[in-house]
Amino acid sequence: MVDRFQGMAPASFRSALAQFPSGVTIVTTRSDEGTLHGFTASSSAPLSLDPPLVLVCLDRRADCFPVFMAAKHFVVNIMTDARAELAIKFTTKGANKFTYGKFEFDEAGHALLSDAAAVIRCELEQAVPDGDHVILIGRVHDARTGSSKPVTWYKGGFLPHGESAA
Repeated sequence: MVDRFQGMAPASFRSALAQFPSGVTIVTTRSDEGTLHGFTASSSAPLSLDPPLVLVCLDRRADCFPVFMAAKHFVVNIMTDARAELAIKFTTKGANKFTYGKFEFDEAGHALLSDAAAVIRCELEQAVPDGDHVILIGRVHDARTGSSKPVTWYKGGFLPHGESAA
C-alpha cells in the first residue's frame, strides 16, 4: 500500500488532512538555562487514561526541536478562540513569542497560558521519531480546565467551538 503514495504531491496530502478539524495547542518548555520555548501543534491528542498520557507531534525542523528533545517536562496549552492569534505567533521563527500571551509560571518556571481552555503539565515519557516529526509522549502530572471553549483548525483557518464546519 505504501507504493501507491510514492510521488504524491505534498499539497494533495495537506489538502486531505485539512478536511479533518483538529485541536490547536501551544506546547511550552524551558531550556536548562531557563529560556522559554514553544510551538503551535494541531497534532496533539490523549493517548491513555491509565496511565494518563498525551501525545504531541513536533516538526524536526522547528528551532525549538533540540530544546524539547533535551527537556524533561513540557506543558500543553489548549487554545481558545480569543487566543487563536497567539497560536499563529507560535508558528513563527525567531521572535520572543512569550511577550504576546498572558502566561503564568509553575514552580519549575514552565509557561502556562492563564486563559487556555485547558492546561496539561507533562513529564516527557518517550520521544518517537518518524517521518519529519517526532511524537512526544508525555505522562500527565496534572491538568486544569478554564472557562473558555477550545478552538479548532479546519481547512486552513480557525473554527470557534459551536460554529459549523460546512
